[in-house]
Amino acid sequence: MALEVSLKETRAIKISLASVMAALSVALSFIQIPFPIAPFLKYDLAGIPLIITVLLIGPKYALLADTILMIALLRGGDPIGAVMKWAAEASTFIPMYYTYRLLGGRFSNVKVLYASSATMGVVARVGLMVIANYIIDPWWFLMAHWVGTYAKAVSLTIYLLPIVALFNLTIAVIYVAVAYPVYLTIARRFRWLTDAHSE
Repeated sequence: MALEVSLKETRAIKISLASVMAALSVALSFIQIPFPIAPFLKYDLAGIPLIITVLLIGPKYALLADTILMIALLRGGDPIGAVMKWAAEASTFIPMYYTYRLLGGRFSNVKVLYASSATMGVVARVGLMVIANYIIDPWWFLMAHWVGTYAKAVSLTIYLLPIVALFNLTIAVIYVAVAYPVYLTIARRFRWLTDAHSE
């Protein structure tokens, strides 16, 4: 019975932590810096709490926080942007988490382990977001009246894809670099948080 209560309390704490991280992510999403090459793309720090969340308490809680972020962004009137933001963050922290778990028994050096998983997260984000933008951007350009025909929209999309890739590469590198020391600090102080990924 005591174990059952303990597990319930742990789950409640994790949900609470995910909610706090989601709120922090939403707040950080309002701090935006235009990407110099393409000012319509904006740097923010919203993905950092999500990476910390996934490494501390697992992907389902990080997805919960990411979904809360998406819902908050939907209120800004750009549903496509909100969904793309959700996909961009998920495509970073999910591959990163599973790589971290997979390689955890092979690398004793935490820095090497984190660098390997971070690399997978960055590569996955760049690749998946290039594909997503190739599919979605032409329709967005048409709806925004940036171009008049679908053929021109595709041409514009192809022209912008290297810029999109560079943007996602740089923002993902920033995320994983900043998240690392924060994650280590929290994990060392609250080791029990990282012990229940199997639930």
